[in-house]
Amino acid sequence: MAELQTTNRVTLSKVRETTFGVIPTSPAFTTRRQTSSSLAANPKTVVSNEIRSDRQVRDLILVSQEAGGDIGGELAFNVPDDDFEEVVQGTWSSNPAITVVTSDTEISDLTTTTLTVSAGGAAFVAGMLGLLSGFPTSGNNKVARVASSTSTTIVFPASTFTAESGPIPVGASVRVVGFAGASGDLVAAASGLTSTALDFTTLGLSVGEWVRLGGASAGSQFATAACNGWCRISAVVAHALTFDVVPTGWTTDTGTGKTVEVYTGDFLVNGSTKRSNTFERQYLDHSPVTYEYLTGQTADQMKLSLATQAIATYSMTYMGKAGQVLSARVSGATDIAAPATDVLNTSSNVGRIGFGGTEVTGPNYIISAEIDINNNLGRQPAIGSVGAVGTRNGEFSVTGTLDTYFGDPSIYQAVINNTATSVDFRVGRADGNRSTYVFDLPRIKLSGGSPEVGGKNQDVSIKATFQASRHPTLGYTISIGRFWYLPS
Repeated sequence: MAELQTTNRVTLSKVRETTFGVIPTSPAFTTRRQTSSSLAANPKTVVSNEIRSDRQVRDLILVSQEAGGDIGGELAFNVPDDDFEEVVQGTWSSNPAITVVTSDTEISDLTTTTLTVSAGGAAFVAGMLGLLSGFPTSGNNKVARVASSTSTTIVFPASTFTAESGPIPVGASVRVVGFAGASGDLVAAASGLTSTALDFTTLGLSVGEWVRLGGASAGSQFATAACNGWCRISAVVAHALTFDVVPTGWTTDTGTGKTVEVYTGDFLVNGSTKRSNTFERQYLDHSPVTYEYLTGQTADQMKLSLATQAIATYSMTYMGKAGQVLSARVSGATDIAAPATDVLNTSSNVGRIGFGGTEVTGPNYIISAEIDINNNLGRQPAIGSVGAVGTRNGEFSVTGTLDTYFGDPSIYQAVINNTATSVDFRVGRADGNRSTYVFDLPRIKLSGGSPEVGGKNQDVSIKATFQASRHPTLGYTISIGRFWYLPS
């Protein structure tokens, strides 16, 4: 008896297209972690209007396909990175990183001071903090300050590592996660950071990105507690960083005797670069396996949801070209496993929710939050094509909701007064490398919401809706920071 298809035996994967609606040659499909999927070819038909003397219908005619649908998922670090890039139509500005793909090749040697690499070493400039991971000697998997570099070497201070005697394995990597000043070089000034030795313009920093000041030890932090924490960059020049958001109580600190560490991430802001994908769905209970391909799938919408004491979730809505079902896989197809990172929750994995540049700690505690991104895409049909020949870009819109306890009237006043403010979220692990996302909407206005007074024995809350818009100086509507490592 043939097996009936079950949902647990359906795989979903995707590959980014070079040409809209065309499956790439020898595609490398990345497995998609999902909780649900409504992707479908969505054929559209019309009934023939021909009049017959026997009163019967002549035919039902296929005239188009409107392929697309939704994919639901749970937020986990590094899993939705392509989705974020596609839905905001931007491009990740990534810190330098080198990963071993072929054993002992991209990184071929590690002495007590030096990494030997095949290429790309010069991007690791003096002062950067490099995170080593995946090396056989566990003590070598740590953060260290770069002393110097060439195209094929990255040099660290003497006796930083234990020399590796065997081949460097696949997956081992070195990645920039920040920078550090020499003793006393980084100074907390009234408007940000200054340095005599470091040139901030060489460190890959972007206006609008968030950075974390202070390392795990007292010697890597400013002595003034208020000068350690999260800041947002508003200007970068050779020897000064200007911040427009700083921790509460920020003041000046000369950093005397301190080798202050600053942690940075990869950075993404909204743009206008559309990207399309081919999705492959395998029905593994079929014998032989059935393969479904949905082409031209372009990210139209994303919903990011944070509910109280729940898993952080996100969903994507795609609009595309067409679909087909095959009994054999497309030629040359290979597979890339999805990242195996842990799912993030809203109880222990939300490090901060900021409103108006200040962390929300009370009394307006957040009950739930949601960000909705919409590219307002439109299909472009044409004669001679069953599926769309392309998608039309629309207005980039970011809206959302903040459901809070009504602890004071500040949020309600912002609704009534049409006050421009901001909202930011920090979601990441509290263990391991503490990998984290930072979502920032630097300019929003609350478009609705009022105190909700229900029956007896209930908390009064306010569910405020908001509309994000372009920040007048930063120049974007939303940014996403991707931090591969943060200190404890």
